[in-house]
Amino acid sequence: MTDRYAAGDLIAATQSLYEKAGADGPIAQAMAEILVEADLLGYSTHGLQFVPAYLGAMEGGKTTTEGEPEITADHGATLVLDGKGLPGQWVMVKALELAAERAKTNPLVGVAIHNTANISCLATYARRAALKGYFAIVCATAPANKAVAPFGGASPVLGTNPFAIGMPSTDHPILIDTSAAAVTNRSIERAERLGEKLPFPALVGPDGQASDDPAVFRGEPKGAIQTAGGDWGGHKGFALSLMVEALASGLSGMGRSAEKPPAGNTVYLQLIDPNGFGGADAFARETGVLGDLCRAATPRDPAKPVRVPGDRAAALFAEQSEKGVALHPEIMGLVAPCLEKYQIQVPKPLG
Repeated sequence: MTDRYAAGDLIAATQSLYEKAGADGPIAQAMAEILVEADLLGYSTHGLQFVPAYLGAMEGGKTTTEGEPEITADHGATLVLDGKGLPGQWVMVKALELAAERAKTNPLVGVAIHNTANISCLATYARRAALKGYFAIVCATAPANKAVAPFGGASPVLGTNPFAIGMPSTDHPILIDTSAAAVTNRSIERAERLGEKLPFPALVGPDGQASDDPAVFRGEPKGAIQTAGGDWGGHKGFALSLMVEALASGLSGMGRSAEKPPAGNTVYLQLIDPNGFGGADAFARETGVLGDLCRAATPRDPAKPVRVPGDRAAALFAEQSEKGVALHPEIMGLVAPCLEKYQIQVPKPLG
């Protein structure tokens, strides 16, 4: 049986950890809240699983622990932010605040960000924006990272290039969080730690053969992740990957063209206010009807009715907020040593 933990206890312990490691209070709070929010929504590979990596980066001086992102280009409805090497959660929270403020006078706002540490779960930001009535788009890449082979290739060139979309609707937001890659780096790492195979041949070896063995990704020469769609439809994932790279790195003006590509993420955030178009009520009505039509579709398996993206996340968030966060079995084993190192009490499972 998976242990459950109070979300507040997890946030408090994680915030205290990053504060003791040197982060300013508001920065540590943003990091903790976003990571726990990811687990509340069911994105277990992009929540508290990141705690050891972020702590190591902070301890190694690779992450800035105070200050705010800087506006380096300002055209009113479009901006470029320098993340100053700050934790990605803090940068994104500040970017959302800035974009929402600009959206009061511009129904469409775009923010390109470079030089920010990893931003973790994109769905958390898209959801926050959608709950405030915005149609939100978030996408990110890691210019220094080569993990994904272009379609038809057998060597890594691209990042996994995730993107998320939040759409206001009549109930909860329609929430899309996916990637232009067949699998994420974190899912490969987890499978490798647990001695498991991937659920399908998502990788390609240097010999050009598809594989479900995580070891292929770490081999020498190094294998690669396939683009979303794999052998059959990977050209579609490749196209999406190029779009994400252009939005995040191209619009921020910093990416793979640099002699030494920047560490961390480049990001694109867009907020669209439906009131600047056909109206918020009309937008929610259309997305609500569309969602209901999809849910009412004849299921291939009667035991598995059609779900719309965001249905599972909304249900999990409500359930886990009330009953406690059911952490993936390996996560507390990764987090507890970090807390103990700083003499922070490890949260206890709920009874």
